[in-house]
Amino acid sequence: MDMWDVLHGVDAKVAWHLYLMAQPAGLPERMIAATGEEFFASFLDAWDTDGATFPPHIRQHYVDASVAAIPSIVADYRASAGIDLDLDRADRAAGAQLAMPVGILSQDWGSQLGFDASSLWAAWAPDLTYEPSQAGHYMAERAPADVAAFIRGLIAR
Repeated sequence: MDMWDVLHGVDAKVAWHLYLMAQPAGLPERMIAATGEEFFASFLDAWDTDGATFPPHIRQHYVDASVAAIPSIVADYRASAGIDLDLDRADRAAGAQLAMPVGILSQDWGSQLGFDASSLWAAWAPDLTYEPSQAGHYMAERAPADVAAFIRGLIAR
């Protein structure tokens, strides 16, 4: 729900693929399949600008696996604009929150798009540990020690 609330206007251009995959079944799958390798490689190019995160054989595996999973990938994103959105709205209206401690290590989209990600998460999870990552979208690959340290910190709480 919050994702759709913050992605509007010109800022939504970073998430054009979300709008494509939110469309009714059939057309997005066919469009993506027609350019599957290029489609998925475009995200690697955009989010791994120096090409240092994935060696060529791993990059190709990522693209091949994504192409093979187009129907499930699209269905997951489509749900974010359908049933997931309906459930989030109902939970928000009911004042539902996550009762357990929640740890979020996230690419810092908030500062890039002008919203406070920590506040958005805190509305859902009052016992929140939030840390933005400067490692970008592929933080586990680019900064595994930072990810491990974050998880160890959560466990030590």
